[in-house]
Amino acid sequence: MIESPTRFSTNEVIERLIDKHCPKNATILDVGCGGGYYPYFISHGVKGSYLGIDINEHESWQTKEENGMHISFLVHDAKKLQNLNQKFDFIVAIQSFEHIKKDVEAIKGMRICLKEEGYITLTIPSKYSFFLYGFHGYRRYSISKIKRLVNENGLYVIEAIKLGGLTCFLLHFVMWTIPAVVLKIPIWKFYKKSRFLINSITKLERLSLSIDKVFCLLEGGYAIVLKKVEEEKLSLKGELS
Repeated sequence: MIESPTRFSTNEVIERLIDKHCPKNATILDVGCGGGYYPYFISHGVKGSYLGIDINEHESWQTKEENGMHISFLVHDAKKLQNLNQKFDFIVAIQSFEHIKKDVEAIKGMRICLKEEGYITLTIPSKYSFFLYGFHGYRRYSISKIKRLVNENGLYVIEAIKLGGLTCFLLHFVMWTIPAVVLKIPIWKFYKKSRFLINSITKLERLSLSIDKVFCLLEGGYAIVLKKVEEEKLSLKGELS
């Protein structure tokens, strides 16, 4: 399978965060799941249950058991997560948060659905992503902007990781943005036809991960890890405000 450079960079970071923060037996909620991110959890030995939600049903959705994980999907509005009436150890929104029109309602719902010791992981586009995707999604974020959003809604940031850098940005711009966004050519279909191209692009993307550790500018976005503010501290904050 071939991924764009920014998606390749995103997946590499998210897999590290799964290893670091997701329990090996977990209840997982994937917000704006598309076809579903569950294979990445399974490949890292996570068992338990995975629920993927999206505003529209995806053709690949299938309820099943796989390697000790129960996988299910649901058409559900990300602005009404509290209506799920479930609690989760690990909540993700991967390349979907910017497509939720009311992000405040979504983040409030994520907090309600999160277990006390659980983690939320979001990927969000940076201001530089406009030059890669154009007007894609409702908004772009800075680290300070996402911190304000979550702090005002009972969460706090424990990690903020840049996604990509200068090499990834240039690679994506040349190989995806110009043909697909500017010229409207479905270039990924062409890439997928050649095993040589797939292997070559993957090698370039792996190389970009190493180079961008040094040239960490023009990042396409951020991976943000969140935890709950304790109820006692949240109550005290409300009394003092």
